[in-house]
Amino acid sequence: MQQPTGIELAVTMKGSPAKLAEAVGNGVLRQHVEYWLKAGIVSADQAPYVSAATGIPIEKLNSKVNWALARKIRAKAAAEPKAAIGEGA
Repeated sequence: MQQPTGIELAVTMKGSPAKLAEAVGNGVLRQHVEYWLKAGIVSADQAPYVSAATGIPIEKLNSKVNWALARKIRAKAAAEPKAAIGEGA
């Protein structure tokens, strides 16, 4: 038997695609959740919100993104002053 995908686990946890969409918020509709179920992954831009709403690791919701690199870039951007990244140039 095949392991459930992260999105399948999320829907099961919340009870339905509509309930997951409501829990996630951020403009997510039931139709988005149903699309993710068909695709087997959550979109990269919404995966962090689904993870926050469910506790399911982001890597399980979308394994196609290098999340370690994304976290590293985000941390670097937060640490740099805006002037260093081109503002006011």
